[in-house]
Amino acid sequence: MERHEKLARLDQLLTSGAAFHGSGTDASTFVNWQLAPEVLGWLVTDTDPGARTLETGCGYSTVAFALAGARHTAISPRVYEHDRVRQWCAAHDIALDTVEFVAGESQVVLPSLPADPLDVVLVDGDHAFPSPFIDWYYTAHRLRTGGLVVIDDTQLRTAALLAEFLDGETGRWARHRTFTRTAVFTKVSDEWRAPDGWVGQPFCAVPARPVNRVRRWLSRTRR
Repeated sequence: MERHEKLARLDQLLTSGAAFHGSGTDASTFVNWQLAPEVLGWLVTDTDPGARTLETGCGYSTVAFALAGARHTAISPRVYEHDRVRQWCAAHDIALDTVEFVAGESQVVLPSLPADPLDVVLVDGDHAFPSPFIDWYYTAHRLRTGGLVVIDDTQLRTAALLAEFLDGETGRWARHRTFTRTAVFTKVSDEWRAPDGWVGQPFCAVPARPVNRVRRWLSRTRR
């Protein structure tokens, strides 16, 4: 499929109103938790055909990786979401023969997967603490040097903290691109974490926030 054809199919998806998330059988109750259009477009055009990719989560991004021709793994616990993606792709002639859906929680599935190398990892599953950190931890060693980790929903505290941590990991990780609520990092060394533990992590050198400041921040975010 040519580049313009891939983008045309993506535009079909973006304008279709398709919603893959939400339980039950009533389509009117389904919701759409998609990556921003510019991020999806970037995934489609910048992911090489045959690239080895993995995401925690499932949805528009799964379609984007399929359009890119990646050898992709999508991990999420909700089988009905996988089925909706399959149905939409079948109706729009998008091949999923290189896409594997794994039903399960990422913290259980990821440690059990073979340690095959990866080119791109999208962290976009459960955003509750500490899930994004677990997803990163169990994929970082598999990501090839020069590979990318994509962290979505950086407007949320958990994703923002992971991005903040990686920003401090000079020599191991480097920011590749920044979107409105998505951060992309390159793994620049085989040494994906500090060999001497927390003492070698700049993130851990920053004093912890006083409890009263954390409480004030929480009260503001809940308004």
